[in-house]
Amino acid sequence: MKWGTYFRGRISPMVRGLTDLEAIEIDKMTPPYLPGDPMDLLQEGAAALGLELPSATLGQFRFYLTQLKLWNARVNLTGLKSDRDMVVKHFLDSLAVLPFLADYRSLADLGSGPGFPGLALKLVRPELQLTLVEARQKKAAFLEYLVSCLKLPGVQMARTHLTPAQAREWGPRFQAVVSRATFPLGRFLELAAPLLLPEGLALALKGPHLAGGELEAAAAAGRLLGLGPLELKPYRLPLSGEPRLAVSSRQP
Repeated sequence: MKWGTYFRGRISPMVRGLTDLEAIEIDKMTPPYLPGDPMDLLQEGAAALGLELPSATLGQFRFYLTQLKLWNARVNLTGLKSDRDMVVKHFLDSLAVLPFLADYRSLADLGSGPGFPGLALKLVRPELQLTLVEARQKKAAFLEYLVSCLKLPGVQMARTHLTPAQAREWGPRFQAVVSRATFPLGRFLELAAPLLLPEGLALALKGPHLAGGELEAAAAAGRLLGLGPLELKPYRLPLSGEPRLAVSSRQP
């Protein structure tokens, strides 16, 4: 695996076959908003989170949503189909964790899938130094395409099935490591702990309930890894009110 493939200006051969779906520049993705426009929904949900999204950022999210739907017709990126579900359960679900990340400036998103939460967070925090870790080729190709089209600086890609041994080899380089419903909690901590800088944060985003024994096993794993105690932070998605659970631990 080649660490830190930089996206900008680079589209893989696999991606070229799919970009014929729509050749639209990002500055053309911001037409006047129409009734029922999903960006109105995004603005409403973001406002509930205390965020004001400028028009340029809304244009980026519009492009993201459009491409997610186009690619999803050819490649299985997400089980969600409607604009509302994608906005609420992908975009707003990602943005809802911003308060947990405070002022961290470097972030690894493990098992990023089609970019959640990492890429959505990057759009509202452009200064964030982001690494997307994704093993599945089609989803990684989608991420590469998006970052290239949006010309996002400070984004790297690790297309690999990350293992604890590989994480130890990479060593501490991130202020925060996040993952959304990808790994059992204990496994996530095994992968995240070696990557964290001192006082770094491991943040796992879960549904409202953990599997039986998962929390206890993760707490034991965290102690062996030298991490601090687990903190459980329930929260709700804006607009839908669906419950979620953030589980975090810190590197001393």
